[in-house]
Amino acid sequence: MSKPNRKRLKLETVRAQRMEAHGDKYVEVEFQDAEGEEQVVRFLRQSWWPLPLMKQLSGLESLANADHDLEDAEVSSFLDRALSVLRVVSHDKSLFDQLHGQLTVADFNDIMELVTGDDENGVDAGKSPSSSE
Repeated sequence: MSKPNRKRLKLETVRAQRMEAHGDKYVEVEFQDAEGEEQVVRFLRQSWWPLPLMKQLSGLESLANADHDLEDAEVSSFLDRALSVLRVVSHDKSLFDQLHGQLTVADFNDIMELVTGDDENGVDAGKSPSSSE
């Protein structure tokens, strides 16, 4: 009998491979709240974001890659949208709001880099144990 001319991926297997490659699907940020207690906000890494969220980000990416100097209004819009993205991918919106009040530009950049920096998804579809061969 001939072999099928297709590959099949199981989402659970692909996600397990991604998890193994990156170790975790969250970036955790520790900070002290107004009362001085340690709090932790978890952000979902970009490779785990749902596709509808990625569609929302298309305008944000075009602003970030603009060939011209951004006007103050564009910078403000970019930051508002980027902060909104972080808020959406955080596990606790009220903790994010507390953290937001303490962030510096450098803190924001570091968090965004960690959350969005895992472009390699760690999955080799051709060698998936669930693929038909």
